[in-house]
Amino acid sequence: MDVRSFSVCLLCAGFAVGVTSVARAEVTAKDVQVMARALGFTEKPPTGDVTIGIVFAPGNPQSAKEAEDLKALLGDGLKAGNLTLKPVLLKIDELAGAGDVAAFLLTEGVGADGAKLAAASKAKQKPCVTVDIAQVQSGACVMGVKSEPKVEIVVNKAAAADSGVSFAASFRMMITEL
Repeated sequence: MDVRSFSVCLLCAGFAVGVTSVARAEVTAKDVQVMARALGFTEKPPTGDVTIGIVFAPGNPQSAKEAEDLKALLGDGLKAGNLTLKPVLLKIDELAGAGDVAAFLLTEGVGADGAKLAAASKAKQKPCVTVDIAQVQSGACVMGVKSEPKVEIVVNKAAAADSGVSFAASFRMMITEL
């Protein structure tokens, strides 16, 4: 093998490693449990059976698959503390007709369309939760959750205020606020 072929092989191998290291793991049942429990720490926590809108971008295969996976994870309802989350799929362009949801669960891959969810969250005064921390940093979503390797919860204070969401003081000591 000549030097040029060897260099091309190294470049391709490096690209493959780079692509796989950036890929996000699927949302897990533990992620969803952490999200559900965190909603219980709002000043006016939802209780009983509540609808959670799983927001996705239908034109993005990653987002659409994650939405279906989340719906399957939640099944007929995920019980966490005093609430049971009942899923409904919501296309990012159809948030105005979302009905009565207790919160929005944003999938990854929505990109700049996250601003549409920020507007809906503000108008409906409902929180948004996601594993896509970049959407929390941009203000499109109130809370971001990661459960691996350890539980981390990030809250965007401005997005929370815009959405009329406030958290119990005991919970605020356990999270990172932006």
